[in-house]
Amino acid sequence: MVLVALLAAGGAGCLPRGGAMAGAATGEEAVRRYLVAADAKDLTGLSAVWGTDRAPLADRASRQEMERRSIIVFCHLQHDTVELTGPALGEGGRQLFRAALKQGDRAATTTFTAVRNARSGRWFVETFDLPAVVALCTH
Repeated sequence: MVLVALLAAGGAGCLPRGGAMAGAATGEEAVRRYLVAADAKDLTGLSAVWGTDRAPLADRASRQEMERRSIIVFCHLQHDTVELTGPALGEGGRQLFRAALKQGDRAATTTFTAVRNARSGRWFVETFDLPAVVALCTH
């Protein structure tokens, strides 16, 4: 499976930094919040649950980089309904969730990888299978 890595190497001028409110209590909550933020085109909401086991993406990428990556996410994860299943156990304690998305008469299923941040213990969306949801981004 081809996964799009949703993380960038460092940068300054970021969105509000990760902290007590960054991440989610569970992997499922992180994925659900990511999907809601993507569908609403909410950059702040998306950045709150996007990251790695080391750091939230907002702590590592510039605002410009976040905006550029978010445009892609916003287009590909638009949906009217979503059915989330999982988790399945992934490598290194990661959790894998399948999301069946429907938008009008189009449907696609993708896999999200959620990871627990080593420092905060909070969960973040690390990756999702972008090619699996290309059909949702055609206008």
